[in-house]
Amino acid sequence: MDQDYNATATAIDRITATASGRPVRKALLLYEEIIQYIGDCCLRFDKFRYLNNFLNGAEVDINFTKPQNAKFAEGLLTNNPYLRKVTLLEWDEIDFSAYDVLYCIAYDERRLLSYLHKHYGGLQGNGGLCPAVFSLSAQILKPQADSHPVFTVNDELALFVRDQGPGELYISDAERDWAGEWLASQGLKAGEDLFVVVDSSSSREKLLKMTVYFELLAALLDERNARVLIFDENDIGKRQFYAQWLNPERMAKLIFSRSFSLRQNLCLIASRQTCLIFGPCTGLMHCSSAIYNYFSSKGPDGGRLPLMITYTGYYEDREKNAAFWWGNAPLIHCLQLKRRGGDKALAVLNDLPAAARNDNDNLPCSEYSPGMLMAFIGQRLRTLRAQAK
Repeated sequence: MDQDYNATATAIDRITATASGRPVRKALLLYEEIIQYIGDCCLRFDKFRYLNNFLNGAEVDINFTKPQNAKFAEGLLTNNPYLRKVTLLEWDEIDFSAYDVLYCIAYDERRLLSYLHKHYGGLQGNGGLCPAVFSLSAQILKPQADSHPVFTVNDELALFVRDQGPGELYISDAERDWAGEWLASQGLKAGEDLFVVVDSSSSREKLLKMTVYFELLAALLDERNARVLIFDENDIGKRQFYAQWLNPERMAKLIFSRSFSLRQNLCLIASRQTCLIFGPCTGLMHCSSAIYNYFSSKGPDGGRLPLMITYTGYYEDREKNAAFWWGNAPLIHCLQLKRRGGDKALAVLNDLPAAARNDNDNLPCSEYSPGMLMAFIGQRLRTLRAQAK
């Protein structure tokens, strides 16, 4: 970094230091990295509500410059009550001086410093105005060796956003109404239960064997008074593929959402007739957890809570294991498959002793059998339906 940039960085640090004790009216989050995974994104975005709380209800805007992030911004941040505005603007379209503080979320924060040096370098002497700038990169992004932090970290804020409650995702009553209307147009009758089955993940190792999956799906389709929803977000022809595995009677009970946006599929998950959500350790399951955490926080006004089950296998990363991903998801039954003597047995993460939740002894997802999964699902479905009567 050359001397001029050092001078700009020093000036920004000085502004930031003097701003720490002052109330914040308007804050801007600059999210500069390309988002790849829905699950990671869902967990990260939930931290924004704690930023709003930390700033005592200040107006918080967020901007994404990468167009690839649009579907995540629209899908996960629509109706978020803790953000005033979500934009996809180039920096030249933003009046940074309108904000009291910027929060940078980027692996290479030098790019923002370069921009501020070019446009607000006058803070060395010709009257340019620059807000305070803090780094939130380490608190939001995955650790990466090739990162270049520049800006000050607010240690108090970093602690505040680190350890908080279960995540939330905000679906409106109007969106739930739309979901109900669309599902009815696809044949879901009043009084029928909707089973949401997630059939894809970022890696094949996270999924059941194909034969196991379709045996389990057939059993779910044979459940009385129920229909099953399958997502075909890229319209790759799942209906035709499923027809090779299932008879016509079972196919008639399937509903496929084709070419829907992420937001639309989340609204379907939030349907008031959703009774079961089942799938691997993947993004839509994290979203499901967050949606119903929000509805649960509303009490009876949130409606009934479905049975939510995710199955997990062996995690190569000992730190990011089932407990890391699902330990703060109280409504999710997180299944693990363990070897007990000569037998295989299901374990539920939150039912394990705290000392055993980080054990790295899970069997892979390929070891699950349809019988053990359906026995678990069936028992809890019966309990849920009995409670609803």
